[in-house]
Amino acid sequence: MTAVPLDTEVEVRAFVEMCLRTRTVGKLAKVMPDWLRGPVESHAPDLAELRLTAERAEAEAANARRAYTKSLGAWINSEPKP
Repeated sequence: MTAVPLDTEVEVRAFVEMCLRTRTVGKLAKVMPDWLRGPVESHAPDLAELRLTAERAEAEAANARRAYTKSLGAWINSEPKP
């Protein structure tokens, strides 16, 4: 955990801006730890909803890729559709 105060929106935003000195926003979104995500999302609840939507979509995409791969393998081997 960090010793940096993350109580106000200004403090959270300043810390996140400091993090962006060494990474892109996209990278930060992927690697943001829970101890930082909580304060960010408490000040921007819409981000929590968007993150959950993205996580659900990523899970659905992963399932679709697995189904496609399985069906492709079956087709290549002239097997019945799974």
